[in-house]
Amino acid sequence: MTTLLEQYEVFLTDAQYRSRFRPQTLRAYRNDLRAAAAYLTVPLDQLTAIDIEHWLYQDAAAASTTVRRIASLRAFFSWAVLQQLCPTNPLDEIEAVRVPRRLPRPIRSNDERNAVAQAIMMAPPPYRLLFTLLRETGMRAGEVLALNLGDVMLDSGREGLHVREPKNGNERIVVLGPTSTPRSVRGLRAYVRTLAGQPSHVPLFRSNRGTRLSYDALHYQWAQVCKAVALLDDAGKPRYTLHQLRHTRASELVEQGHRLEIVQRVLGHKDLRSTQGYAELNEMQVRQALEYHPESMR
Repeated sequence: MTTLLEQYEVFLTDAQYRSRFRPQTLRAYRNDLRAAAAYLTVPLDQLTAIDIEHWLYQDAAAASTTVRRIASLRAFFSWAVLQQLCPTNPLDEIEAVRVPRRLPRPIRSNDERNAVAQAIMMAPPPYRLLFTLLRETGMRAGEVLALNLGDVMLDSGREGLHVREPKNGNERIVVLGPTSTPRSVRGLRAYVRTLAGQPSHVPLFRSNRGTRLSYDALHYQWAQVCKAVALLDDAGKPRYTLHQLRHTRASELVEQGHRLEIVQRVLGHKDLRSTQGYAELNEMQVRQALEYHPESMR
């Protein structure tokens, strides 16, 4: 007989090798499983759905947190069944939790967007370029960190970035251009020249040790530059997350009148419904229709 505490790191090692988990997914699974292991101490083959529900709902966690915890445990127990550590997956008996759909959270005011631009300019290399890519392209942080040198295409008129391991599993080309992403194109041209002669498989963004930049390093630098320009909340944390740079870029594209299909393509959304939220944020179109075309209400 064995317990969750004894097996969850074995599962994570195996899952990382087989599934190539993203760092943030691995971190979330580890945190959830460690917390569950402290509460669910009976052998795996004796754990029931009721035991797990007691842990899931012992605190007033947000629905999104509960959904993530269920996903972590479901993945673990699916593995445990295959390893013959328990006969069935107790998560199969637990009802799915519905999470209310939330609207994106872009940076709304021009003053705040300018403050973010100032913060990005304060970043040291290569973080300035990395933050610029996040701001101008709307890419996910994980997608930018996963780029290799060979994923950068800078032929004139065909500039782009090859995203090979996106969140939704569909490879795509992030289109760059001197008008749509001017700082990114200029920065990449200069940066790639410093990497001349290196093989295409090396990480595009590397630490001083030559390893791929980590999420922790990225978020630390973001906190530093936000602090430098006083872009902090009351708790002393960055007022905006890196993911909000993605939301902001998408909202800008909608504000500029681009079709939702274009915004979907830029963001790499698999389902257009994921993009629809940005259109719902654009209340100016509704305001103009109501305030400047009153005949539409007659």
